[in-house]
Amino acid sequence: MRKMGIVALAALLAWALPARAEEDAFDKVIHVYGCADYPKAFGLVVPLAESGHALAQYQMGLMLEQGQGTPANLAEAYKWYKKAADQGIADAYFALGQIYHRGVVVPKDAIQAFAAFDVAARLGHAVSGDWRGMVSNTLNEEQLVKAQKMATDLLAKRPAGALDRIR
Repeated sequence: MRKMGIVALAALLAWALPARAEEDAFDKVIHVYGCADYPKAFGLVVPLAESGHALAQYQMGLMLEQGQGTPANLAEAYKWYKKAADQGIADAYFALGQIYHRGVVVPKDAIQAFAAFDVAARLGHAVSGDWRGMVSNTLNEEQLVKAQKMATDLLAKRPAGALDRIR
């Protein structure tokens, strides 16, 4: 019985330690970023984002959009925001809403902008509701219904246990 307990504990630690190490690595990214050492922060965030870490994917999108530690590249930022949003990150939905609203690297799309802002707002993003309202004023009734359904579908696809805010 004691051996089974030790084996179970070892299995639990083997499962939990990589996740904890990944969170420690992301905490380091945020610390270095907060100290405005953007090149170092970008170098640290890349492997985390590439490994699928949702918050790192959002952070990578932000740094690419702002040109922090790397040349600005909104097309690449869009790709990383999309990956983070697909994992349920509210801030990434807001960023996508901004991109769809501006139509810079994707065609301007008020329906997708509304849907992204709506998802972010429902997840508690502070200013998304204002942007959702602004965009809704540009939609007719049919477009608004389509945008609301799109937002509901996006929320339904959101992974269980997804994080809502970056920090």
